[in-house]
This record gives sequence, structure tokens and C-alpha cells, in this order.
Amino acid sequence: MFANNFGEHSNVCCGLVSVAAREIYPIPLISVDVSASVIHAVAQVEITQKYVNKEERPIEAIYYFPMNPDGAVTNFQAELDGRVIKGTVKPREEAERAYNKAVTENTTAFLGEEIKADIFKLRIGFLKPEAEVKIIIEYITEVKNEPGSDNIRFYVPTTIAPRYVSAKETDDGAIAIRNMKFSLTSPAPLSISVTISMQGGIKSIESPTHNVRVEKLKRISEDDVWHKTVVELSGKTTDMDRDFVLNIVPEESHTPRLYSEKNGNGSTVVMVYLIPSFKLDEQKTELIFVVDRSMSMMGDSISLAKKALLLFLHSMPADCYFNVMGFGSTFELLFQASVKYDDESLKRAKAHAKDLRADLGGTEILEPLKRLYDMSGRDGYLKQIFILTDGAVSNTQEIFGIVKANAHKVRVFTLGIGDAASHSLVEGVAKAGGGTSAFVTYNETMEKKILNQLKNSLQPSLTDIEVEWEGLPADPVQVKKIAPLNKTKTLVGYNKPVESASAKAISKFKQSPKRIPPVYDGSQMLVFGLFGNESPTSALITAQSPDGPLTVRVEHSLSSNAGDTSILHRLAAIKLIRELEIEVSAVRFNYDSKEEEENLKQEIIEIGCQNGLASMYTSFFASDVKKDKFSTDIWVIETRHVPTQFAHGWQGGCSLNSIGSSDIQRFMPVTPQRRYLTPAVTSNDCYTSMSLRSKIKSIVNTTFRRGEKNTAEKSAPAVIQLTSLQSNDGSSDLNDELVNTFKLGENAIAEKSAPALIQLISLQSYDGSFDLNGELVSILGRKLKKMEEASTKHKFTQQVFATALAICFFTNHLANEVDKWELIVLKARKWLAMAVQPENVDAVLNVADGYLKE
Repeated sequence: MFANNFGEHSNVCCGLVSVAAREIYPIPLISVDVSASVIHAVAQVEITQKYVNKEERPIEAIYYFPMNPDGAVTNFQAELDGRVIKGTVKPREEAERAYNKAVTENTTAFLGEEIKADIFKLRIGFLKPEAEVKIIIEYITEVKNEPGSDNIRFYVPTTIAPRYVSAKETDDGAIAIRNMKFSLTSPAPLSISVTISMQGGIKSIESPTHNVRVEKLKRISEDDVWHKTVVELSGKTTDMDRDFVLNIVPEESHTPRLYSEKNGNGSTVVMVYLIPSFKLDEQKTELIFVVDRSMSMMGDSISLAKKALLLFLHSMPADCYFNVMGFGSTFELLFQASVKYDDESLKRAKAHAKDLRADLGGTEILEPLKRLYDMSGRDGYLKQIFILTDGAVSNTQEIFGIVKANAHKVRVFTLGIGDAASHSLVEGVAKAGGGTSAFVTYNETMEKKILNQLKNSLQPSLTDIEVEWEGLPADPVQVKKIAPLNKTKTLVGYNKPVESASAKAISKFKQSPKRIPPVYDGSQMLVFGLFGNESPTSALITAQSPDGPLTVRVEHSLSSNAGDTSILHRLAAIKLIRELEIEVSAVRFNYDSKEEEENLKQEIIEIGCQNGLASMYTSFFASDVKKDKFSTDIWVIETRHVPTQFAHGWQGGCSLNSIGSSDIQRFMPVTPQRRYLTPAVTSNDCYTSMSLRSKIKSIVNTTFRRGEKNTAEKSAPAVIQLTSLQSNDGSSDLNDELVNTFKLGENAIAEKSAPALIQLISLQSYDGSFDLNGELVSILGRKLKKMEEASTKHKFTQQVFATALAICFFTNHLANEVDKWELIVLKARKWLAMAVQPENVDAVLNVADGYLKE
């Protein structure tokens, strides 16, 4: 396949593609059951997969499935013919050699390995005919709050969206991702059950992605502060095409806590749980919005990206510079260099945002980032990058490397878009770039998340953070603080603390993460201390800020003992490993030191093997202890790939919503057993197999669907015009008439259906002011002439009165949507204060409010 330019349209896919007939065979996976336990900020998730070989020969079953990148697999076992076969962690190469050896010896064997932090590959080798095996995989992960709130967001990923792999990527992970198989249907039915335990009670639990049943919330015991509830899917689902998301609202406001856990070998882990709350003065910023315009963003994803970008543009502070970049196989900058935020640049950026399309090919973000880091910044303005993407890329380690290497001068914030956005990329980039991340699915409102991200970027982050563990018999932190200084005038150690042998000997604890990442207002912070038998009674956290040190002391209580489950021990080890993996990426990018990379690799292997954790360098291996002499004289082991269902809303050039029956037949033979058949679609096929005609058909169908959902009068002209352009077979030619008609229908519908909030925001000038005109007073429900007379009567300029009216309408009539307009009103009040003097603002607002109440 190749791409051509036609007129103003670039990267138009062309070429003759033929799909060879493929053999039909049963999918060996027959069911997936997920059981999760959420304990405040930590979760333990157990995935049970059942496989049956329905063929008359031994097979190897391969299944790629998603994981939470904040966690890692901690337990792996198989149940075969009544036997329990436990997996052990080995260095990656050693585990693969052991697996291959077992299979060649006609022994059923199992290999579980990370392809990426959020992709786990399972291989079941030499599964005999009629054999049934149950695979149990357990992982432990951090559970995060929704930034800017006390609410908790827990998710279980169930699918992996196809990821773009460039031709330059030839490593094992890229090859594996390139060869993944995808299906229009779920490979097996899914059930999910989640037990949630929290201190202080649970107000509500909702799922924006699935229909769920919530058990009545209850206290675990009368004298206990813990509350528990169980959430289940409303029956099994036949779809695994989106993350399963739960939004948990606690009964009480956040309280900092110190959890402790002592395991059988006498070691203790203490976890600090804190959601910081502070406000610092805004800093001058240069904001660059990087929008994913690759083919995987087609449909709802690019629509969400447009809305997000428009809200960013309207909510920026008046004194800033900004730019917009779109990326795919290529990248485009709106301005050659960042420009001053004013009415003209805002107008141009808004027009650009409304016209955004997923038309730039594959997802290659590395080169765009290099360009942004190479561009000179504005003196006196701190550069901040916002990435809006579904994360459908494979070269995550390279991306982490460049972001980490530049984190000292540029912060990066990320917004994951869609029902299966890559948490590994979105969270990993934000973590490497010293920023924050957020996710929005198709059924969620995004405004609060976007504005919280923007507020974070405008404030300095707290980077110099220390945790002092208090109440220990011999506190190594205290010893370090009182260590004498070396006063010998020498080039080695002058005026530095003297590190005596005794001081080093009593330093008995480790901290995870070693370097505490930047802290932001409203974003969860977890820090682990690993101790011996001793346990601290409290932790003093100190963060340096432009306003001086900010501190908080968190006390331990008996109700915060986590028992002896080893969950905290393993999560502490997981966070160490993830921190080291990002360091590996930075080393590769910065100076490619093989020695340092090897040292980091060995440290990861040591932690993984000691704690039984999968990682980029460690894998799980298990083999059957029973040595059957199964005859293979006439059979050759066949490899069977369990397909991954396409993510909900993902189109990626395939235009899944518009695939006709003939297209489905090309990808998946239609037979009564279709659910058990593997499709002939790989990750690369998704970017090459669909014709231009199918894409045009998708645009037409999408416009009809939008027309049905919205007001008919406005959309009718576009629908009629589109109908006239369609051929008998449902296709249309790509030409200016079609494109312009589509844009006409889309914009007309949007203008008609936009709520008052969005219409009002769109009228605000870059500096926060509003003009008194017919559009404004129409939204306010008033008459223009009367408002003009009122402005003259009270000796206000029309701009002052219009701005005051808008502020009052936001605060009084749209009070329940404060999360959406908070920065809009803040900017308007700042402008008003400059226009009438700060002491007169309330008087002007009182007058305006009186006219709105008439």
C-alpha cells in the first residue's frame, strides 16, 4: 500500500490489496473471569482463563491481553487434569529457553511475559487434543484518584487497540505487536466481580462503561471503620472491547493515611497515602497542544480531541504563548513558532481545531517531540506540552527516553482518549515528563479533567520532596542529618557530611520510589518505606515551594494495618521496577551506555526474581510435571492465536462502523461457528486493508447518524446534498463537494445543538472580556436594547457590563457546571478588576445580577 496526495487531501491510502484465504479453526479460549479486590489505593486482580483444544492435534495457544501498567503480574499458575502447576519467575531469556525445551520434549508448558508494561503475552505449548486447562494470573496495582477530587477511578482493561508499528522498529516487542490478531467479536464471554473496601464509607459507585449491579454498601463490622461492597457486571458480557471502569465516590473527604504491612519473614512495608491540596501563584507559560491525528483517532476519538482542544484554547490565561501541533506519520504546526495569545491567534486556532481530522496516517510521535524539544522557548515563559492521544504506538520506551531526558526544562501532560487508550503510554509519558495524566472514555464528561490538567500546568510543581520516617529505634534519616562535616581542605569531601561506617550500617530501610515524582494539587501520591522488624509511627513529608516549605505529618493508626497479605511489599517492588525501566529508557536516549543499561537490567531482574514479578526482563515459566509419552509421529504442533476484539470506537483506517457484509467476509468467514474462528486481520492489516471507498462511506453514514440524533431542520440540507453525491452502491467520490458538504452538516448541527455553556464560552475574548451583542443577550434571555440602556444608565462601558452579565450568568445559572467554567470566570474577573478597579468589581456584578433576575 502507498499514500498519494489528491488536491488538498494528503496521505490518501491507495493500492490493490488482496487477502489470501485462511484456515478456519476453533479459538481455544472459552471463558474469561475477573475477580478484583480494591483496598483504597491498592488492588489485587485475578484473571482466570479457560482453554480447550478442540482439534485433533496438539497446539500452541497464544493470547495477548491488556494489563494495568501501574502494576505487574505477581502470580501465575495453571490447572491441568486436576494438577496445579505453579509458575516461577526467571530472567526473560532463561524462561523462554526453558519453555522451548519443554515443548520439544512433548511436555505441556506455559510462558507469561510482558511485551509492554500494558501488554501480557501468554503461551500454552503442547496442549493435547481434548485437553482443558485453566490459567490463573494475578496482578497487583495502584488505584488512583480522579485528579482534582477525592473520587477513586478503578479500571480493568479488557482489550488492546491495534498499535502502529513503523518499519524501523525490529525489536521482539514490535514484531509481536505487529503480528497480533484482531476480531470484530469477543474471543470469549467475560465476567467481572469487584470487591471494594474503604475506610470512612462509600457514597456511590458508578460505571461509565458497563451496566453493573452494586451490592448494598455495608460496614464490615460494627466496631470497624472499613466499609465493603461488591460490584458485578449485569451478567456475562460477550464483548471485550473497552476498559471496565468504576468511579467510586467516598463518603468522607480525603484523609492522609499511613498503611503498614508485616509479612512472614519479619519485614515491614509502610505506605504513605496522600492527595495534596495547595494553591500557588500562576507562572508564565508557553503551552503547546499536541493532537494525535493518526488514523486510529477516526470517529469519536477525534471529536473528543476537538472538544478538548477548544476548551483548552478558551481557558488559557491571557498572558501566555501557545501553539498547536498535529501528528501522525508526519506532523504539522499551526504556527512556525509559538505566538502570543490574543484575539487573532485564538480565532485562527479555533478555526483550526474545528477542522481537525484524523488524516495524518500512522502514529509516530517521536519525531514531533524531537522537533518541539529542539525549538527555542520564549524567554521568561516555561514550556509545557499537552499530548491528546489514544496512545496506539509501540515504541513506548523510546518516547519515555526523550521525555525523561528533557523533563528538567519541559513538563509534559497527557490526556488519554477513548475506551481503550494506552495507559502505558499516557501515564508513562506524564510520569517521565514530570506532569500529570487523565483519561476520558466516550461516555464521560471531560471538562473537569481538562481544566485540572491546565491548572496543574499553570502552577509550579513541587519537586524537592522528602519523607522523614519518625518513631524508629534508630532513624537513619536523623543520623544522616547530624553527621559531622569534613573540614579538611581537600578536593575530595571538603565540607561534605562524613559518612561513617556505623552510620551506613544502621541505614536499614529502602524507599520506593527512590525519587519521589513531582507533586500536584489534587493528584495522588504514594510513597513506600521498606523496613525490618521496626515500623515508623508517623511520616513527615516536606515539599519545597516558591512560597517556602510545605509540610504534613501523617500518623499511623491500628485501623490502617493491612495484615500479612504481602500486597504492599509487592507493590513497593513494582514501583521500584517501573522507576528503573524509565531510567533504562533515559540512558538509551541520553548516551546509550551499555554498561549502565546492563546494571539497571540486572537490578530489575534481581527485584523481579526476589519478589516474583513479571517485568521487561523477567517472565513466568511453568511446565507439567507429568511426562506423558504422547505420540506425535503424525502430528505437527500448530500455533493458534486467540484474537483480541477491536476496541470500541477504534477505527484506525478500518472504518469498522461502516464495514459492509462483503468487507466482513474478507476479514472473517461467516459460518455458524464464527465466534470460534480467528479472523484474517493483523495489526498491520488494520492500517492497509480498507479501501478509500469504505472511508468515504463511513463519513456519509456518520453524517446521517448525526443528523438523526440532532435537530432535523439544520441537518437536512447537508443530508440532502450528501444523498445526491452517493452512488447506487453506497460509495462516493472524494472531492471538494463531498468534503465541504460534510463540514457544512457537521458545523450546522454543532451550532444548533451546542448548550448555553459552550455557546457562552465561545463568545469570550482571549483576555476574558465579553462584547455586548445580540449573540450574548440571546443566550442570557434578554433584549439587546434594554441591556445597552442599562449600561448607559449606570455609566459602564458596554464591554464591562457584558462581562459582568456573563460572569453572573455562569455563577448563578450554571452553578452545577462550575468545573467547566472555573478558569473562564477567573479570567473574566481578572479583566473586570483591571477595567473598573478591584474594589468596584462586586458593585458592578451586583448591578448585572439584578438585571438577570428581572
